[in-house]
Amino acid sequence: MTEFGFGNEPPAGGKICVVGAGFMGCVIATLYAHHGYEVTICDSNPEMLDSYAQRARPIAAGMIENAAEVEALLDKVVRQPVLAEAVEGAFMVHEAVQEALDVKQALFEELDRLCPESVVLATNTSSFPISDISKRLVHKERVIGIHYVTPGHIVPVIELIHGPATPPELIAWARAMVKSIDHVGVACLERPGFLVNKIQFAMLTEIYRLMDEGLATREDIDDAVRLSLGPRLALWGPLLTEDLIVSKKTALAVTDSIYQQTGDENFKGRKVLRDLVEQDHLGAINGQGWYRFRDTPEEVVETRDRQLRALLDWLQKADPVGEMHVR
Repeated sequence: MTEFGFGNEPPAGGKICVVGAGFMGCVIATLYAHHGYEVTICDSNPEMLDSYAQRARPIAAGMIENAAEVEALLDKVVRQPVLAEAVEGAFMVHEAVQEALDVKQALFEELDRLCPESVVLATNTSSFPISDISKRLVHKERVIGIHYVTPGHIVPVIELIHGPATPPELIAWARAMVKSIDHVGVACLERPGFLVNKIQFAMLTEIYRLMDEGLATREDIDDAVRLSLGPRLALWGPLLTEDLIVSKKTALAVTDSIYQQTGDENFKGRKVLRDLVEQDHLGAINGQGWYRFRDTPEEVVETRDRQLRALLDWLQKADPVGEMHVR
């Protein structure tokens, strides 16, 4: 598929079918309806469809303050237990059924038969490769992962998972699709963990090890992340953060030192980092690292510190941990 029958961007107000009325299906259907799409939600379990409004009401209330408008939004979502009728006229079908490969494969085989070739088939899978889900399909090229990060109606990032059969045009179309609902698409090749979980569990696995070894308490670990790593990552992401806080020479020296002390291959300095050092792309300190900087190093530091101080001040005043009432 090099050109879609409905154009290179999603049709404004067009029909989307969401298959699966569980938690994520409710979020996805309500979000699409909130942004003006005609939405049908399909589930073979009538009880799931009957309880949709009750379960989706808090989600809608988080988007709309007016109670009457919340109910109007929920009423816009059509409930349909018959898949063939639910997908009729849809430009995209978004699957959000249980995370079981055989269930997803069977559903996508049926969707491949029911839907015209121009209909995009999206999956909210959080673990399975796109090539496995679409393995038995005739039109594999129209399948893409559009994976929401919980809570999907609040977290703006959506992973766009693509496989060997996914054309670049579909990735670009998916970016436009998620942009139309005020989200940000981040594309990545199908790999175990995709992008968000791959990064998230790399950190958590190391934290689990720290806890196993008794090197720090849960409170000290959480404070170390939320008051040092967390704010910087929230503001700039990991690669721009590195550019802003440390020379690539130092970053490489630290990774090499940890590797030499532990023998852990995960800490071995990667070629991509060594290449930057060899090219003298050291970060904001000399104007180019992962990113190219327009401002002088002094101006960058001033902006960096102002942004970070403002976020840390807010965290101190808001006391989000205290508000959770944990012990």
